[in-house]
Amino acid sequence: MIGALLTLPGASYLAALDRLAKLDYAPAVTVVIVLCFNVVMLALLEVPIIAFTVAPERTPQAISRLKAWGGAHGRRYAIRGFAAVGCALVIKGVIGLIA
Repeated sequence: MIGALLTLPGASYLAALDRLAKLDYAPAVTVVIVLCFNVVMLALLEVPIIAFTVAPERTPQAISRLKAWGGAHGRRYAIRGFAAVGCALVIKGVIGLIA
């Protein structure tokens, strides 16, 4: 049920498709980009489904280990990720002011 709700196209998905359409790539390249975009967007849904299909007995333990690791290390990596995005935005702003 939650997976079905998460796959509904939202505003960010439609905005991304609009931006892709404005890039004016060749049709084949656009199709590949849209497919890759959807694979990345739906990875949190696809990976567990594939894991349960391939190794149904090992998947629950792997998910539990991943949750435990995320609980122990998630904050550190989130801080690093947000800091990197913040630095990139500051650099972009400075370049925009200079140019």
